Amino acid sequence: MNFSILTLGCKVNQSESNSIGSDLINSGHKLIPLSRSTDVCIINTCTVTAKSDYQSRQYIRRALSNGSKVLVTGCYSELNLKDIKKISPEIEIINNKNKIFDIKELCGIRECNTLGYNTGRSRAFVKIQDGCDFGCTYCAVRLARGKSISVDKDIISDEINRIYNSGVNEVVLTGIHIGLYGKDLGHDENLNNLLKFLLINTGIPRIRLSSLEVNEIDDEFLDTIADNRICRHLHIPLQSGDDNILKSMARRYTTREYHKKLAMIFNKYPDISIGSDIIVGFPGEDKKEFDNTLNFVKDEDFSYLHIFPYSMRNHTPAAALPGHAGPGVKRDRVNILREISKEKKKLYMNKFAGRTLDVIIESKIDDSFYTSTSGNYLKVHVKATDVGHGTLISVNVTGLSEGYLAGIPIVSS
Repeated sequence: MNFSILTLGCKVNQSESNSIGSDLINSGHKLIPLSRSTDVCIINTCTVTAKSDYQSRQYIRRALSNGSKVLVTGCYSELNLKDIKKISPEIEIINNKNKIFDIKELCGIRECNTLGYNTGRSRAFVKIQDGCDFGCTYCAVRLARGKSISVDKDIISDEINRIYNSGVNEVVLTGIHIGLYGKDLGHDENLNNLLKFLLINTGIPRIRLSSLEVNEIDDEFLDTIADNRICRHLHIPLQSGDDNILKSMARRYTTREYHKKLAMIFNKYPDISIGSDIIVGFPGEDKKEFDNTLNFVKDEDFSYLHIFPYSMRNHTPAAALPGHAGPGVKRDRVNILREISKEKKKLYMNKFAGRTLDVIIESKIDDSFYTSTSGNYLKVHVKATDVGHGTLISVNVTGLSEGYLAGIPIVSS
C-alpha cells in the first residue's frame, strides 16, 4: 500500500504522525508524496486558529481530488465532524484520543512498537503527555484533546533510547501542556522527576523541552535543568503584557509574577534562550492594553517571540466577549511586535560572537556550508565539507548574518 501523511499544527501532531508513519513503513507500506497516486492519505488536522481550519479543509479536498482513501484525524476533525462530512461522506474520521492505534489497525497493523520514521529532521519529537486541565478562554484545543493524560516514564525512556540508537542526538519532549505531566499518575510523578529519570535511564546527548507555563517553573526545576544534556532553551508563553487581558484570558499569573520568574531564571542561567508567545487583538485589547504589552516585551530579555493575531474559536468563552479588534488593527500590532522580536533575536545572537556552541547538523546548504541548531536554539551556518546529518559537534562562532550565526567546527586535538 502507498500512503501519504499530511500534518498540520503542533509538535504533538508531528510526533503522532511520525509514530503512525513509522509502523506503516515497517509493516511494508510505502510513504510517498500526495502529488503521486496514493492508496490512503492520512490528514492530521489542527484547529488552533481559523487559518488552521482553512488549511485542514484544503488538505482534505486536495487528498480527495487525488483519488485517495482519506482518513482525517486531529483537533479540527474532533470539533467539526459535520463540516468534514459535508465535504465528502466518504471521508473516514478517526477519534483524536486513539488516533495512533485506530489508524494502524485500519491499515492492518497489530503491533506498534517502533520509533519515528526518517522525516529528514535532526531531532525527534517524543510525546510525554496529552490534553489540558486548564481553561484559557481563547483555546479550543483543550476541547478537542480533553483532560491531561501522561505517558508512563518507562515507555518514554524506551522510546528515547530507540531514537538515540537509530542515530538521532536530540529529542523534544512535547505535549499539549507538559507542565501537567504526572498529575494524573500520582506517586510523586511530575516533570522534574521525569527529567531526572530520563537523565539516568537514557543516553541521548540532548533533551529539549517544548512550551512551559511560567508558574510551573520553580527552584527544583531550575536545578534539574543544570545538566548539560538539557538544552539552555525555554519557551514560556506570555500571551499579553496587560494584567486585565491576562485575567480575561484566564491565564494564571500576573505580569509582575511573570517578570519575577524570568529574573530568577536569568539569575541562574544568564545566557539561556527564552522565547514566548503573544496574542494581539484579544477582545478588550485597546491601545492602552497593547501599549502595556509592548512596553513589557521591550523590557524583558526574550531571545525571540511568536506573535499571533487573536482568532475567534467557536465554543470558547472569549468568542462571546465584547471589543473584538478588526483585522487591520491586529495586523499592525503583529508587525510592530515582529520588528521587536527581530531586534531581540539579533541582540541575543550578538552575545555569542567568538564563543563556542554545540550544534546539531541539519542540512547541507552547498559544498561548503551546513545548517545547524544550537542547544540554545540559534541557527548556525557551519563551514565544513563533510559532516553527517544529525551529528552533534562543537563550533566556534565567527560571525553574524541576517537571522543566523556563522561558525567553524572545533577540531579535537
